[in-house]
Amino acid sequence: MRPHRLRLQAFGPFAGAVEVDLDALAGSGLFLLHGPTGAGKTTLLDGLGFALYGRVPGVRGKTGRLRSDHADPGVRTEVELEVTLGGRRWRITRSPAQERPKARGTGTTTEQARIHLEELRAGRWVSVSTRIDEAAAELDPLLGMSADQFFQVVLLPQGEFAQFLRADSGKRGELLQRLFATERFKAVEDWLVSRRIATAGAVAAARHELDVLSARLGQAAGVGDAPAGGGDAGGGDVGGGDVGGGDAGGGDLDASWGPRLLSEAQSDLASAASTAAAASVERDRLRLAAEHEGRLAGLQARLRAALAAAESVAALEAGHRRLAAELAAAARAAELAAVLDEAAAREADHLAATTGEASARALLAPPGVAVDASPSALVGAAEAARRRSGLLDALRDVATALAAEQDLAVRAATQADDAAYRLARLTTALALLPGRRATAAQTVDRARAAAARLPEAQARLLLLTAALRDAQDLLDAEGRLRGLHEERLLARETLVSLREKEGELREARLVSMVAELAGRLEDGAPCEVCGATTHPDPYEGGGESVTRDDEERARLLAEHAARELADLEARIAAEQATAAGHRLRLEEQGQAGQTVEGLRTGCAQADRAVQTLAEDARGLDAALAEADAVDREQAEGEATRVRLEGEQAAQRAR
Repeated sequence: MRPHRLRLQAFGPFAGAVEVDLDALAGSGLFLLHGPTGAGKTTLLDGLGFALYGRVPGVRGKTGRLRSDHADPGVRTEVELEVTLGGRRWRITRSPAQERPKARGTGTTTEQARIHLEELRAGRWVSVSTRIDEAAAELDPLLGMSADQFFQVVLLPQGEFAQFLRADSGKRGELLQRLFATERFKAVEDWLVSRRIATAGAVAAARHELDVLSARLGQAAGVGDAPAGGGDAGGGDVGGGDVGGGDAGGGDLDASWGPRLLSEAQSDLASAASTAAAASVERDRLRLAAEHEGRLAGLQARLRAALAAAESVAALEAGHRRLAAELAAAARAAELAAVLDEAAAREADHLAATTGEASARALLAPPGVAVDASPSALVGAAEAARRRSGLLDALRDVATALAAEQDLAVRAATQADDAAYRLARLTTALALLPGRRATAAQTVDRARAAAARLPEAQARLLLLTAALRDAQDLLDAEGRLRGLHEERLLARETLVSLREKEGELREARLVSMVAELAGRLEDGAPCEVCGATTHPDPYEGGGESVTRDDEERARLLAEHAARELADLEARIAAEQATAAGHRLRLEEQGQAGQTVEGLRTGCAQADRAVQTLAEDARGLDAALAEADAVDREQAEGEATRVRLEGEQAAQRAR
């Protein structure tokens, strides 16, 4: 256990808050609490015990009066202790049951005892428990002793040392056994006893098993009850002697029957080997015969299949001859196919020529003349048609002029309809212009408003960006501060350890110096310290000798650790100043208390707002151009409508 910091509030004689940095005090490896009577030395130790166990030693713990009589009624009695237990750093905040003013009305009310147990994990204090029983379950295994034992050994109260000395040996032994963990030696002793008992049982069981195996070996060898040199295989006393001693469960087996059985077994083995060789030769002969029989059976199976195929071919021979005759007849018929095809083609050409002649006659025959009339009739009809054609030529110019007038009327009507169509489209387009003009006006207004709001949005974006940068720098500085605080804790612990090592070496150096002085003593020569010439009991020394260089190296290491701790303190102060500057700027910007994520979100929103306003402002020129274009289209459209109305009227009149 190593305490680091102790804070008392309204506890004992202290009316306010008192804090003691035990790491700083223990920088040299040892410190002393001193002061006049009533200064509060014992109260500090009481606070240490109260933080760990919830009570104080001696008579003070029986009275239950821990609250200071001088404290303000509104100040809570509280003890806070930072301590390392089991390699883990804890912060224990404990308050006793006490009276406090009521929140409403007059009078007081009793506030129950409470505790808050926290552990330092990854540079942050993490709450472990706020219940007294749960906190005790966490701390008691790490403390390794009860409150009474702790008060007797670590914080021995004033006037109770004699009581510890007067305690009987049983209580003192129990306490010392727990303090110095001698239960491990008791456990080893118990393990050795149980191991001895288990080993004795295993030996007895092995001897019994040996007797049983001897009997079974005799039975398997066919010699009855295992020929023995003294005793029955089933008799004897298990565990009563050694296996080779003659009375270990029936005595030893007769050694003469073993070689005899081995010789008989070897003879049987030779006979079995010759029998196996003969069987192997016979097996090879039978394997060759079986292979020959297998090949013969295969050839016979192929012969039977060939005979069956020959019978099938003979059965199909008659059908083959019939098909061959049909094939020859078909070849002869194929020679006449070309002649028949040519005859069919010529018949088709004749039919087509007859049909063409009939069509030509139908075209040449005038009305009233039969198609099949004679050529002279056809010539007379042609002369009559020529005379009628001369009469029709006189009316050709009239028909041409009429067609031209009709074409002119159609073109005028088409142009009038086209003018009406364009006039209708122009009217529709002119009807849409007021809406486009209103939209352009709205766009112009929005662009002008965006241009007016853009500087303010840009200023807010710059402010939030600066605040985000300060918040991120503050977060980084706080992270570095946590790391530096952890390094400072490690540096303090290292410094305390080195100071303790320095003190130990200093004490060992003193012992070594005493041993050196004692080594130079000679009978009759005066002592360098006291001047005596007799040296009845010089110090003989023990352990390793510590030199001045060892002590100096320990001092230099401790001073180096102290300089590193001072450097860490300076770095912490610089980081704290940096963090304070970031906090001050955040307060000036009105962003105190904002998180980095919140500021990052605000910056993103402000950036989007600036981009939107900038885009709207950039559209001002385009919106003004659109409004001017709409006005021009309105004027041009009105002029075009007047022109189209006149053109339509002219074409209608034409």
